[in-house]
Amino acid sequence: MNKAFASAAALLLSASLGGALAGGAGAPVVGGGQVQAATPEAVTAALRAAGYTVTPNPTRADEDPSVTVRAGGRELDVWFSGCREGSCARVTASHGWDPADEADLNLDLVNEWNGNYYTQAYVYEGRYYLDSTMPLRGGYTRAALSAWMTDYLSDLEDFEGELS
Repeated sequence: MNKAFASAAALLLSASLGGALAGGAGAPVVGGGQVQAATPEAVTAALRAAGYTVTPNPTRADEDPSVTVRAGGRELDVWFSGCREGSCARVTASHGWDPADEADLNLDLVNEWNGNYYTQAYVYEGRYYLDSTMPLRGGYTRAALSAWMTDYLSDLEDFEGELS
């Protein structure tokens, strides 16, 4: 999501909520507004409820859990981090692209992207990647998780367009 657009949206949202943010009547909770546990199982269930295909990856004792998410024709790596006693601090979605030629990797493109978007573009082992992380600590709502994934997929499409 473009930083300027996100700032404008936040300003409009705060203006429309008026007294709700200043200690007045609470804003109405719309579907998906209940706080969910910050567990991989709850996040997986929320992603499935949002229409994505989610496949758990094999677990290893020394690693945080991860899943593969199918969104349209894309396959995303999604992993959890900061997990303790089943509860996780963050969830990260990632997708990578192989350039036609490693010599064509464009760090200026990556740096320009990172200056304008909240998703993180980078080059690692000869591939482009685009990541987005959502905090989970303290819980999250299904609506927020769904919006995060929708925004990430939009940025993913835009970034892929920049690579063409």
